[in-house]
Amino acid sequence: MNLPIRPLLDRLPEAFADPDTGIGADLMEIDPDVVEQSLYEQFASHLNDIMNLEQEDYPSAKEFATEKYSEVDKPFQLYPGLSRDAFDYIELYIFILSILCVAIAAPTFANEYQTGSDSIMRCTKNGRVKFAVTRILAAGCIFVVVFILGMVIHLSIINLAFGTECLKTSFQMLFSIINLPNINLGQLQVILVLAGLLSILASISCTLFLSAKCRDSLSSLLISLAVMLLPTIIYTALGSSVWLSTILPSSGIGLQNNFLYQLYGFNFLYVGDMSFWTPYIILISAAIEIPVFVFLAIRSYCKHRVA
Repeated sequence: MNLPIRPLLDRLPEAFADPDTGIGADLMEIDPDVVEQSLYEQFASHLNDIMNLEQEDYPSAKEFATEKYSEVDKPFQLYPGLSRDAFDYIELYIFILSILCVAIAAPTFANEYQTGSDSIMRCTKNGRVKFAVTRILAAGCIFVVVFILGMVIHLSIINLAFGTECLKTSFQMLFSIINLPNINLGQLQVILVLAGLLSILASISCTLFLSAKCRDSLSSLLISLAVMLLPTIIYTALGSSVWLSTILPSSGIGLQNNFLYQLYGFNFLYVGDMSFWTPYIILISAAIEIPVFVFLAIRSYCKHRVA
């Protein structure tokens, strides 16, 4: 009989966790009257307790989280269907696709250097800048189309299998009742796709720059893959408190450091007394890096000289 409300019952131990330790309460010890009368106030109180534990030295982070959570629509919506695994698969698909795209983009300029055909292309009417821009635009368009088609197919399979009604479920009901984003699962899918596309384009732009700098395709490939995997390695070794794991082009792509995990986490980076939520840093960094690396790729290609 309690199956329809089981997801809510699973959230109660978290909501009534010990404010000093963060350890979840025993479900049988929770007062039903408190749940009925002040459940959402308890959610907000739990968020305050968590921020006091994790961000004690940074009041600005606590203030940001409190303000962000106050904007979340309540009561939360719950429709059965999707599990957390479905969203992990989306991030895994983006991660695999990004590796393939980087591997394909790596020889774009370096292969021409290696074969010597680049010297011929430079002598043509549309050599240098026009040639570089055309190659970059062609590569970018191909990868965008491949990414969009792949994600449409992937999400269509998921949504047809589980139904679209479950996409109305509040983000908080699938992950944690104190998550900050004011979105449902359908909006979460869109955000993950757009964030993944932005991160992949930033990674490809960086790869094209490295390709324009390297003299052979193998070096370009190895360096590009290393740069792409670097945020995952840094995050695994040093945690989320390192700026480098968040500002690199592929920071929103990975295993433990992917954008989904950042979105439902409480990871902040700091400059003095100011606190910055990592999902914002990832998106802003990627948006800045795309034009910067494209410009550097064109400039490096035009300045390339045969040894």
